[in-house]
Amino acid sequence: MKYLNASFLKQLTIDLCAIPSVSGNAKEENRCAEFILEELNKTICCTGTLFTAEIFKCEHDPLERKAVLALLRAPKATNRTVLLTGHFDVVDTEVCGDLAQKAFDLETYTEAIKSKDLAKNIRSDLDSNNWIFGRGSNDMKAGLALFIATIRELALDPELNINIAFLAVPDEEANSAGMRGSVRRWSEFIQEERLEVVAALTGEPCFWTSETKNSPAYRPYYTGTTGKIMPLFMTLGAEAHIGCYYEGFSAALLLAHLVTCIEGHPELIAGQGDNVLTPPACLSMQTRRSVYSVTLPERAVTYFNVLTIEKSPDEVLDWCRNMAAMATMNAVDQLSNSARAYRQKGGIAPDVKDVGIYTVQNIRSIAEAKLGSGQLQKKELEFYESQPKDLDARELSIRMLEHLVMSADVKGPAIIVGFVPPYYPARLNTQKNVNEKRLRLLMEDLTQQASQLAGDGAVRLVDVFGGITDLSFLGFDGDRNALDALVKNMPGWGKTYWLPIDELLSMDVPVANMAGAGRDAHKATERLELTYSFEIAPKLLLQAIRRLGE
Repeated sequence: MKYLNASFLKQLTIDLCAIPSVSGNAKEENRCAEFILEELNKTICCTGTLFTAEIFKCEHDPLERKAVLALLRAPKATNRTVLLTGHFDVVDTEVCGDLAQKAFDLETYTEAIKSKDLAKNIRSDLDSNNWIFGRGSNDMKAGLALFIATIRELALDPELNINIAFLAVPDEEANSAGMRGSVRRWSEFIQEERLEVVAALTGEPCFWTSETKNSPAYRPYYTGTTGKIMPLFMTLGAEAHIGCYYEGFSAALLLAHLVTCIEGHPELIAGQGDNVLTPPACLSMQTRRSVYSVTLPERAVTYFNVLTIEKSPDEVLDWCRNMAAMATMNAVDQLSNSARAYRQKGGIAPDVKDVGIYTVQNIRSIAEAKLGSGQLQKKELEFYESQPKDLDARELSIRMLEHLVMSADVKGPAIIVGFVPPYYPARLNTQKNVNEKRLRLLMEDLTQQASQLAGDGAVRLVDVFGGITDLSFLGFDGDRNALDALVKNMPGWGKTYWLPIDELLSMDVPVANMAGAGRDAHKATERLELTYSFEIAPKLLLQAIRRLGE
């Protein structure tokens, strides 16, 4: 094969990784997009195949980053199409310490890391000469190299029986601004070219799992991707000097009980067996004041990482309201017991105040009733435009909620429930249609072949990838009402975060990963398994494409 050989794939991977396209570095991300387009445009077609490629700006991306879209048409007219997709951004190299600047030069970094104190299994991989180390090697530029080479290879095949679409995007590692900003163009492209997309294959690798007491390590292929949602809670206290403690209500007390109630809660542990996901985890908790004060905290916020398989935004919102009610009950009980003890010692303490529970949508309704919808929108836009352009999306969303609370003039004690960015829908293969059934059977077969070709049996098919991928944005398994709960309860929706709702609801593409294998993504020891990635994975991908075209 001219392009799908280990030498070509390795060099293309090295060339891609040499571009330090760290998420947020728009200049380098766009340089990587231009390089990918240049490589794609080297495609030579045989009689009958047609190839086109374009570069475009991602919608709603303030950094004006670009994505690449291409299509290889089969010699015999067909609308059946497989999408090859992935991201070309990478995480930064700070964890690489004094080797950080070398981490984008895979061969140099692989040599340099030999001098480091490495764990036994990492040293074993390094000494085998079957692994190459460095940023982007595993996550996931080798996958893009495989896809580019596959397109160039199959453009020479007069027997190609399916169209191959290609979409490479920036910013998967941060907020998926690349994929979210490409979905509408992708949807338009499908309609313009009259394509029937029967499957989407991502270049994300098989991330080797860790060996446990109950399971050996293995390379996982998957036919689904995890969903992620970020519940937000803002607590409003009742102001009081700490010398008059019981006249107020601490927002920090409410916040503490919320975190205690929600952290690690078993009801939100999704999945089973190989597909079990980690429980909800608090990612931030803070009182919202910028100066020292001996006043009880009047406002505090916390938000959580929640991984999902089946729960939709409206279901998560309902669950969060129940947790807010439980936290309220516990906080009131604690404060009532404290007040009782204070009275017994001779102090005077009023009855504990009632705590209100609202959603962001409730607060908006109150604000609109006071100001009118038009005036509220004007004030929100002015506030949004006054904020720093490089502000973290979660912080900006929280500030938008604080502004909304002030507009509504809502007083505490209260808990407000909503969401902060980002949101990733779960994508599952439930075998509900022909395309899903076909892809599932194909992946089962290819997984068995992969085990045999690898010679170690360490390949397994799982239902859901435990991390986050851009495959989430190739459809939504639910109705508009489920998404409305997200839209109406994320402060600053359309400014702090955005999704192409209509396109999400209209698409339903079965997904799987189909690239090489590696370990330690995002770590200083990120590495790619060479033989598997450059010799076995190409054979599996070629077979997958041809069988999907049958």
